[in-house]
Amino acid sequence: MMMKLQTYDLNKADLKRFITLYQQRVYAFIVYLLGGAQDTVYEICARSFAQAMGTTPFLEREDIFLTHVFRIAIENSRKIKVIPALDVLDLLEEADSEKESLYIVLKALQTLDFEAKTAILLRDQLNLSDNQISAIMRISVRQARRTIIQARMELREKIQVILDNMRPPGR
Repeated sequence: MMMKLQTYDLNKADLKRFITLYQQRVYAFIVYLLGGAQDTVYEICARSFAQAMGTTPFLEREDIFLTHVFRIAIENSRKIKVIPALDVLDLLEEADSEKESLYIVLKALQTLDFEAKTAILLRDQLNLSDNQISAIMRISVRQARRTIIQARMELREKIQVILDNMRPPGR
């Protein structure tokens, strides 16, 4: 569903509906990118939407606007230094066994550098294409693919280290 939106013909209801469509995705992305700190995440999310709307003369296509919002959110997040909070999982309505797996992945994810973490979240959390990721990260499509592959390999290694440290000695 692509809505044609232009800044000059948006009323409050259209704007609210448009933001509501995407705020959850952007918010969740920033939560996992920064590792929690919900007040900071909310501020970055709101500021990113405001900046994108203020700097995008025409909101003709949702995908272009969304790319712009994510690009701004990444830049705003890059400037923030937070202590990762893994209590994000408490917000999920998942079984404890699934939360444990998610905790391990999230813990490993937080050890990756910013670019690797960004690429993995854009691909695996938001299911964006290589083209979309390259546009958001301002890198070539080839570099986007390479970054995703390398980040996934590093994430697997980090997860394995965590799992190895969880096993009782002698196993």
